Amino acid sequence: MKIRIYQVNPGRDEKRVAFMGLDEREHFLESSELDSSIYDCVFSGEVDCNGLEDVFQKFNIDHPEGYKGRSLSVSDVVEIVDAEGADKGFYYCDNIGFSKVEFDPEEAEPYKDEKIKVLMVEPGKKAYEKEIGTSLEEMYAALDCECIQTFYPYEDLVVIVCDDEGKINGGRPNRAVYGEDGKMMDIICGKFFIADCSTSSFKSLPDDMMAKYKKQFLLPERFCRINGEIFAVKYGPVKEEVR
Repeated sequence: MKIRIYQVNPGRDEKRVAFMGLDEREHFLESSELDSSIYDCVFSGEVDCNGLEDVFQKFNIDHPEGYKGRSLSVSDVVEIVDAEGADKGFYYCDNIGFSKVEFDPEEAEPYKDEKIKVLMVEPGKKAYEKEIGTSLEEMYAALDCECIQTFYPYEDLVVIVCDDEGKINGGRPNRAVYGEDGKMMDIICGKFFIADCSTSSFKSLPDDMMAKYKKQFLLPERFCRINGEIFAVKYGPVKEEVR
């Protein structure tokens, strides 16, 4: 059968609908209508499958050679272009099975296998520049997580991308984030990176933004509570002794 697969691009997912079933969309967004423009076409080709369940299995445990998308999951859209005994159309990967939906492939963007330069910030380490891929799986790998969260605390067109479950899963406290008034807004647990968000997709940080946020997040922090208030204390990481 000939198919195409579309997946939500996190850089354009302002309403955070990735991995959300149709019932959840209806409950939280009061609409199950899809926004095709936030999707990327991550695969187009022939596969040895006899139906959508076969497609789901193949794109979870037996990815075709050269496939760059993440494993097929809830919120993905599978287009049946041509298949014997199957209706052509677009099918939403739901919490249980697939549901036929309206989808405009002309609004989706082609997948771009590219690298971007970001500021990587890890607990206990100095912040550093790193090149990462823009697919969800590559971002998951960069952050050692299974689900990402985007955070836009600054007026600059930059985004903090972190582990969506960093606090829940006991991630190590990393850095504090402060508002324009200098007050602590949040503490990010686990790794995170900062990227440019001036367009619909994440881009490399410009040199001036890289320098600005590298200075801000350069040193790791320890956290303490004094009189009920949490404070962050920067420190220089100690190099391991040469044995």
